[in-house]
This record gives sequence, structure tokens and C-alpha cells, in this order.
Amino acid sequence: MVLCGLLIAHITAQLRGTGIGSFTSIYTIVIACFIFSRFVLAAMYRAPRNARLEPNLAIIVPAFMESEAVARTIDSCCASAYPPDKLEVVVINDGSTDDTWKHMNLAAARHPGRVTLIDLGRNQGKKAAMAAGIRATSAEFFICVDSDSTPAPRAIRKLAQGFADPKVGAISGLTHVRNADTNLLTRMQAANYFVNFQLFKAAESRLSAVSCASGCFCAYRRAAVLPILEEWENQKLFGRPWSHGDDRALTTMTLRRWKVLYDSEAEAWTDAPVRYRTFFKQQLRWQKSFVGESVALIRHSWRSHPIAFPSLFVASVSGIASPLVAVYQVVWVPVTHTTAPVFYLLSLYLLYASCALFYLSRSNDGTWKYAVISAFFYISFSLQIFWAIIRILDNRWGTRVVEAEPMATVVPLPVVRSRGDWSRELYEPNAQWLRSHPRERIHYT
Repeated sequence: MVLCGLLIAHITAQLRGTGIGSFTSIYTIVIACFIFSRFVLAAMYRAPRNARLEPNLAIIVPAFMESEAVARTIDSCCASAYPPDKLEVVVINDGSTDDTWKHMNLAAARHPGRVTLIDLGRNQGKKAAMAAGIRATSAEFFICVDSDSTPAPRAIRKLAQGFADPKVGAISGLTHVRNADTNLLTRMQAANYFVNFQLFKAAESRLSAVSCASGCFCAYRRAAVLPILEEWENQKLFGRPWSHGDDRALTTMTLRRWKVLYDSEAEAWTDAPVRYRTFFKQQLRWQKSFVGESVALIRHSWRSHPIAFPSLFVASVSGIASPLVAVYQVVWVPVTHTTAPVFYLLSLYLLYASCALFYLSRSNDGTWKYAVISAFFYISFSLQIFWAIIRILDNRWGTRVVEAEPMATVVPLPVVRSRGDWSRELYEPNAQWLRSHPRERIHYT
């Protein structure tokens, strides 16, 4: 209440100084109302109830240059507390040139009859890899898991419960940063992840319109994806292929006709960048996705989700306007009016201190205090969004450097299909063939 009162005092001061008609006053009021509405909606949030659903599920894991990390993901998916006969794991090698394919096969051998491996032969992008995995299964629902993510043992079962509502097309889980204690950068990312999921996604879920079902760990209804699968896979922007933000793009398309929820009890862990160079490249890619998909979301959400439209609109516009406001308040006003931006910086501090206290109310793991530090850190490079707009048609991934390879030669495939234990008689010929053709497509089921 004290923090709210201080921010209201700031708004009152703005109105007295500039009047209701100024852009600064209007923007301050709108953003303040938007942020406080997030706290109110998040307080009202409840995770989807356990409906005791046990449908056939498929876990889709696209992998590119992940090495042994993909084996850890496969093991964690197969260790899920879910009936093995109702859960299949489909792992797609998107043309990795390291030992990812080798580790995929080693992990699949540890779980005979449960893992299907697909090798695309050459790098085609995450969308193509996911689409191949979706087409390879007939499960009613599928779970998307990044190749460096590990779901909690009961997370798969919990994530499926929200589909008890036949109008729900997708559900986002809660993703934590596994390597949060590595350095200051990872701690700030961990705080940012937690607040974004537990505050903003929780608020959006109350309106059944989560704007991005995180690709780290989320679930989709097959009936919601199949009609848009080809459109999503071949998505274009200004007539050119658009490959950024596969998760946000698929969520945006799903929101046209379906609800999208968030389940805070379905938890997974992922690795965050530990180097600033890699982090900035990742953020640039995400900024491109935000800009491109925000336009599409605003264009249809006023019809598909009219109640959520105001908040979706404010979130989209403020993402672009906030950097300009920050420059105006911190640079332009002090230079032209010789006035220190005390109110602006104090308001930001109070706002993000509220987020930090929200974190502390949900989890006392010691990371909550980095919510304030991370907020000012993210604001400091928020102008990157304009570089993202300028480079929006550049589809390079940015965080991995891979030498281009020609398409693999098509060779007849020896396919092992066995529901029982693998015998040496079945496995050894396949292993020998695999050693001589390590980059060809092959399925183990």
C-alpha cells in the first residue's frame, strides 16, 4: 500500500505540472494502471485443477548442437510420472554437426520402445524440426520441450490437466533458470523469468490469453495446431521467410480461436546464457519476435479476445514506447529543463521493488532482490528493440555458429520397430549402419 501510494503521488505531481493532456501524464497513468492490474489479476490466479486426465501424449524435442544436454532432456522426459504406454518421446536432430545425434541414440537405447528419433539431415530451423515431430505422432496432445530443458517428474501430467476445458488450445508451464547461481547475469535472468511467468503470464491466464506459451515447456491440443501447422511452418513477413519466435508465433495463431492458459504447477528448468554477448544476441532474436508477433496479435485479438485486448494492446505498445520514454525522461528532460529525473527513477524503483516483493512472497530462494537490479539492467539496453526493427528480416539465429553442410545423400533406411527389449541381434546391424551413415534419417520406436 505504501508503494502504491508513492506511485499515485508521482502521478498526481505529473498532472499538476503538465496537465492531463500531455503524453507523459497519459503514458504514466496507463502504465501504472496496467502494472497494478497485473498484481490484481495475479492475486486472483489459480492453476488449472487436477481433472485426472490421462490422454495419449507426445513430447516433441527439437535439438540442434546440444551435445550431451539432449540426453539429459530425453532421460528426464522418460522419467515422467505418466503411464509409459500413453507417453511417447519424439526427438528431432535439426542437422547438428557435433555429437548430438550420437547422444540422442545413446539416450534412446536406455529407454527402448519409448523414443522416436528423427534426423533431418541438414539444419532446417526449429519450426521445421517441430513440425516434423508433430507429424510423426498421432497423440491428441503434444508437449514442447527445448533440448536444454528438463521437466519435473509430475510436470507432464500436470500440464495436461488444463485441457479438461475443450476451449483450451495451449498451456504454458513455469520455467526456472537451472544455472541461476553461475554469475550475476544468470541471477538477473532467473529473477526476470520468475516475475514474467508468475506475475505477467498468471495475469494473462486469468483472461485466457497468454501471449506466449514458452517454447521451453508448453503443451498444445493437436486439433488446435494441425489447421495452422503449414501456415506457421511457412510463415512470412513482408514476403520473406520468418523464423524468429516460433513459440510466440504459434501462440499468436492459436489465440485466434482458442484459449491459452498458464499452469504455475507444471515446472521445468532450462539453461540461461552465461555470457553477455550470447545473452544480447538472444534478446535481439526475442525482440524481433516480439515486434513481429505483437502486430499480428493486436490485429486479431480485439475480435478473438475482446476482454484481454486492452491489456494485450498496452503490453505491445509499451514494449516499443518504454525505451523512448526512458530516453526522454533521463536524457531529454534534464538537458532541456535542467531537471533531474528523480520522480521517474523513483517510480521505476518502486515499481520493480513491488515485483521483487512479489517474488519474495512466492519464493524465498534469495533471488528476489535481483528483480530490481535486473529491471534497470533490462531497461539499460531496451533501445535494442529499434535495432531489432531495423534487422527484423535477418533470420540468422545469432547464438550459434555452424558451418553449412550439403543435403545428406538419400540412403535406404534400416528401421527397427520393437516394443520389447532390444536384442543385440536387432541393434548391432543398426549401430553398424549408423556409424557409417551418422547423418541420415532413422527412426527407433
